Amino acid sequence: MQKRLILFLTLLITLLHPTSALAAPQADVEADSATLDFPNTVTFSATLKASAEITSVVLEYGNEQLNCGDVIAKAFPDFQPGTSADVSWTWDMRQSGSLPPGTTIWWRWRYVDSSGTEFVSDTQTVTWLDDIHDWQTVTSAGIHIHYYGADESFARSMLAAGEEGLRRNKEQAGMTPDIPVQIYVYPSYDEMRDAILYEPQWTGGLAYSDSSIIIMGTSGSADFDKATVIHEVTHVLVGRNAFTCIGFIPTWLNEGLAVYNEGPLDESMQSQFDIALRDDAFFPVRSLGGNFSEIPEKALLSYAQSYSVVNFMLETYGQEKMSQLLTALSNAEPVDTALLNIYGVDTDGLDAAWRESLGLAPLIVAQATAQPTATYVPTYVPIDGIPQAITATPGAIPASSPNNPDSTSGFSGPKIAVTVFLLCFCLVFLLIIGVIVLGVVVRKGNAKGGKNG
Repeated sequence: MQKRLILFLTLLITLLHPTSALAAPQADVEADSATLDFPNTVTFSATLKASAEITSVVLEYGNEQLNCGDVIAKAFPDFQPGTSADVSWTWDMRQSGSLPPGTTIWWRWRYVDSSGTEFVSDTQTVTWLDDIHDWQTVTSAGIHIHYYGADESFARSMLAAGEEGLRRNKEQAGMTPDIPVQIYVYPSYDEMRDAILYEPQWTGGLAYSDSSIIIMGTSGSADFDKATVIHEVTHVLVGRNAFTCIGFIPTWLNEGLAVYNEGPLDESMQSQFDIALRDDAFFPVRSLGGNFSEIPEKALLSYAQSYSVVNFMLETYGQEKMSQLLTALSNAEPVDTALLNIYGVDTDGLDAAWRESLGLAPLIVAQATAQPTATYVPTYVPIDGIPQAITATPGAIPASSPNNPDSTSGFSGPKIAVTVFLLCFCLVFLLIIGVIVLGVVVRKGNAKGGKNG
C-alpha cells in the first residue's frame, strides 16, 4: 500500500510539472574560453558538438552591473555546419567603449542542430583585467583594494580610507553598500589611463557605480590619496543608493556629498569659494545639475559650491532628510518634486535659502533658471591632485536666434528672403516699364512709316 502511494504521488508530480521529466539536453562544448587583449578586445571561442548537423550558433554575453532589466547581447559568429563546429567571436572595446578594469564578463553559447534540438552551454565568466601585473588584494567586509607596485602597508592605508568613507556615508547620508566596493589602485595616473579607452588625459580617478568599481592613480601624497578613496567611494554609494532608470541625480548633489565626506575644503577650492563669495559670483545651483566645466577655475568653484550647498542642507535639515532625498530620487521623482516634498523648496528655493545663509540676496528667477551649456567631464579625483596641464575648452557658443532683432551674426533667414523678393519685384517692374516704352516707340515708328508711304 505504501509503495502504491509513493508511485501515485510520483505520477501526480510528473503530471503537474511535465517539464521536470523533459530536461534540456546537455550541451557538448569543448575548449570554451575567453582570451583577453586588455584593454582592447576579448575573444570568445569554443568547439560545439551535437549528434546532428549544427545549423545555428549564437553567442550570448554581457557584464555584471546594475541595469534596468536583463540585458543580453548577442553575436552571430561564422562557422562551418557539421556535427562539430569551431566558433569564435571578438568583442572590440575600441568600437563599443571600454569596460572598467575588474568588470566580470559572462558568456554562453546557444546552438541548434538540424533536428531542431537547442543546446545552451554553461555560463562562463572572466575578469576584465590585464595579466601583465602582479595584482595583490586586501579586503574588508565592504571594501576590496587591488593593487600592484606598492607595499602592503600602503594598500592597507587605502583600505582604512575606504572603510572610513563607508562610515561617513552611513552616518551623514544613511548610505550603505549592497555589494563590496572594488578599488583598483594604479602606481601612477599614466598607468591608470592606459587601462581605459577614450578618457581625458587629465583624469585621475573614475567611479563606476553600476559596477561598484573604482579605478585611481596615486599622487605621491598619502593624505590626498586617502581623500580620493573617500571621494570616489561616495560616488559609488550615491550611484547605487539613488539608482534610477528614468530619474536624474543632479551633479551638485553627487559631487557635493563626495567633497563633503572628504572633510574641509582644500586650499584651492576654498580660495575659489572665497572669491565668489566676495564678488557674489556663484553659479545658479540649477546650472550645476549637469556636468561641470573643464576650465580649472570654474571646476574648482563648482565643486566648492556644491560642497557648501550640501553642507548647508545637512547642517540645517539633518541626515534623515538627505536619506529621504536619495530614496526619492531612486524612485524616479523629479529633483524639484523631491526637494519640495522633503525640504519644502525646489532647486531655486534651495538656492535662495543657501545664499541667504551666506548673507547674499537671492538670484532673480531668470538667472536661477538659466540652463548652462555643459561640457562632458568624468568623475575624477579632487582637481588639485590632477596634473595641471589641462587644455581649457571654451564653452559652446549658442547660435543667434532668428527672432532676435539685435543679432549681429549676419542676415537671418527671413531678412534674406524679403531682400530677394524686393529685388525680383524691382526687376519685374523695370521690365514692364521697358516693354511699355518699347511698345510706344514701335507704334510711333509704324505711324510715321504709314504717312511716308
